[in-house]
Amino acid sequence: MNIEDTKIGVTLYNLREYCQTPEDLDKTLKKVSEIGYRAIQVSGVPLDPQIIKDKADKYDLSICASHENLDNIRNDFDSIVKKLKLWNCDFTALGSPGANFTLDPEGAGLLIKELDAIGKQFAREGIRFGYHNHHFEFAKAGESLFIERLYNETDPSTFYAELDVHWVQRGGQNPVDWINKVSGRMPVCHFKDFSISGKEPYFSEIGEGNLNWKSIIDACEKTGVRWYVVEQDDPVDERNIFESLDISYKNLIAMGVK
Repeated sequence: MNIEDTKIGVTLYNLREYCQTPEDLDKTLKKVSEIGYRAIQVSGVPLDPQIIKDKADKYDLSICASHENLDNIRNDFDSIVKKLKLWNCDFTALGSPGANFTLDPEGAGLLIKELDAIGKQFAREGIRFGYHNHHFEFAKAGESLFIERLYNETDPSTFYAELDVHWVQRGGQNPVDWINKVSGRMPVCHFKDFSISGKEPYFSEIGEGNLNWKSIIDACEKTGVRWYVVEQDDPVDERNIFESLDISYKNLIAMGVK
């Protein structure tokens, strides 16, 4: 399958414990490619960028995105840009705002202002910068939800979304509504399913939980999402993580996604 013909990717954050050495990364990417994935998001891989590129090239895997942390962006911006250009990757996202994240209205406003500026900084390098949400962004930071402020108070031409549909649901919101809210500014969407066991929510493979995938995929198609990146934070029922990623991939193919 040519890379232009697929929208399905996988984040290596799922597989970070299997990506700590060049040898393990090689084995992991071989398994990922054998499942059928043609694109990866790099997150949680502590290896030299050239090694990651060489291993991805070996298995014909495109690097469609990365996650960065705020301290690295602040202190090592040029190295991040160099790395992304080496990978031919034009999208990165803040994986989490970090331990100092606050819903205090003033503090939230300062963070949003900084992220907006970072988006413009990346844009000058030809790179799009976005935000990967969890559920806590759906709490109020003043009169509005933090995530509402985030996208209302940033420049849509230089600051992008990387919604995670599981976390949107866990935050008490409808993923389809939010995909539509960020229409035109989301190159990558994180896919994982949402299930309930007793009173507790948990992560599950695509198509194995409660999310309405037809509506989610239709919304992504209509709003210009380029990559559907599978994320499985924890395997279900002690299942091997590679088995979980295989289930998600096959279910997406069965739903008509390629």
